Amino acid sequence: MAEVTTKNFVAKIDDLLPSEENPRSIGRKEYEALKKSLVEFPEMKQLREIIIDEDNNILAGHQRIYALKDLGYEDVFVRQVHGLTKKQKREFMVKDNVSSGKWDADIIANHWDLDELEGFGVPQFKIPGNGGSDSNTDADYKRHEVTCPECGHHFELSEADKE
Repeated sequence: MAEVTTKNFVAKIDDLLPSEENPRSIGRKEYEALKKSLVEFPEMKQLREIIIDEDNNILAGHQRIYALKDLGYEDVFVRQVHGLTKKQKREFMVKDNVSSGKWDADIIANHWDLDELEGFGVPQFKIPGNGGSDSNTDADYKRHEVTCPECGHHFELSEADKE
């Protein structure tokens, strides 16, 4: 296994690459609160780096990047990590997001293996077409609003209730 190393520096926000596999999102209300917190406490930009890999792919801090960009910032403090395997990067992305945001069922269905997520400690999802029971009802799901940070489009996704 390769040695894992990190390097801290300031990077241009436009040089950072959001991951299509980021399994968490926040609603419009939480997004606006995040922007407000960055305005009221701009030091957060220095104190909580964005985590990126050696190719500038964002592993942690997607929502902050979107908010900072919306607020007109052009650069941000990053911690660039070298030496993680693809599996370690995916695991870090999930584990960094376990306690905040909402699970994006569409991204999970299209980019993640449910057994892999369960191995990382993520709750089980009932995603249509994944071989789950046909007896699922709307009551089995938690509905939540998702807002695209690029275009502002609002839509609803579902996360399975814990049994």
